[in-house]
Amino acid sequence: MQLNLNPNNNKETKGETEETRSPRDTFIEVYKLSAKKAKTPLLKTFLLGITAGAFIGIAWIASIWATRNMQDQGMYNIVFGGVFLIAITMIIFMGGEMFTSNSMMFIPALKKQVKWRRLFANLFVVLMGNFVGGAIFALLTWGAGMLKDQAFLENAWAVTSGKLNKDWYNHFFSGIICNLLVAGSVYITYATKNSMAKLALTCMLIFPFAVSGFSHIVANSYPWTLLPIFNLYGIETTVGDWLKFGYNTQLPTLFGNFIGGAIFLMGTYYLIFRKELPKTIEL
Repeated sequence: MQLNLNPNNNKETKGETEETRSPRDTFIEVYKLSAKKAKTPLLKTFLLGITAGAFIGIAWIASIWATRNMQDQGMYNIVFGGVFLIAITMIIFMGGEMFTSNSMMFIPALKKQVKWRRLFANLFVVLMGNFVGGAIFALLTWGAGMLKDQAFLENAWAVTSGKLNKDWYNHFFSGIICNLLVAGSVYITYATKNSMAKLALTCMLIFPFAVSGFSHIVANSYPWTLLPIFNLYGIETTVGDWLKFGYNTQLPTLFGNFIGGAIFLMGTYYLIFRKELPKTIEL
């Protein structure tokens, strides 16, 4: 066996190791972060929810605009998904919170390190903030006159009507898959301490979500707000359509997203590492 006696090489190896965390340590880090989020003042949580919803609204505008004249469906999906990456990039590096990622507080609540009332209060407040942020940018889309562009209008309507006309169970199961990727994109950033690696890992998980069009309750708030605005541009919609979007699209997506992040993601990794974890994780 050959020993490495060069101390400089040992330091380099140590430095490389410190750049990443093991899967177990990544879970612990996400667990701690999720538990600490529950203690964030609700006003701050609401404002961070607005910023996340707004960043997603910006991504919607850019993605719809970038693909408005594209005929090839495959290229359309790739470009749409690539442009939409700006949302999660802004959320992670500028600051923002989403219902979908905050659902990972569920396991700390089961372990009694987060009070249930605090969990539900946080999720409700952040979701309201997400809706406000998305709605603001839908209204700004109208105010900026972007819907006067026929190609943009048709593209936005195609996305909105597609979500409106799917069956509720499609949104439910789509929501589960969605949040494995979206909450997973936040989860995976704690596997490394390198900023560029965080960006690359995040984009690798968000891209398939955006390309596939999985149902995300926060992202859906943008087309939901646009729905009545389409009447101003010759596309007839009703109050019933708006209500249907709420109970047929958003409600099943809400439950699907929660199950995907809280149970499928955090719950699975908790079961994997539970015997290796201390009885109480110090926050």
